[in-house]
Amino acid sequence: MDLPGVAVWGDGDVVLRCGLPAPPPTTDPCFEAGGVDWVIDLKKSTRDRKVIVTYGRSPATEVTFAADMTTTDAAILGLSSTVAPLVEQADQCIGPDGP
Repeated sequence: MDLPGVAVWGDGDVVLRCGLPAPPPTTDPCFEAGGVDWVIDLKKSTRDRKVIVTYGRSPATEVTFAADMTTTDAAILGLSSTVAPLVEQADQCIGPDGP
């Protein structure tokens, strides 16, 4: 795939899209990894893929993982270390225990 702002790894197991609009406040699950807040986009996620998007950063970065990937945590940490210094965080997601 040769589109601006899109990178694909493996046989499409990981798809990264940059330059997206920041997501609005949401009740979707969120978590912090490597200093970056991520939200699991439940509307886009399916049984076969998980879609996560940075929260509180504009522009946003979206990553789609194949559901059977076993290295998702390591990939998120690696991507977080790339995103964190490039796009300033202006807001935080709220987890199940509040801010």
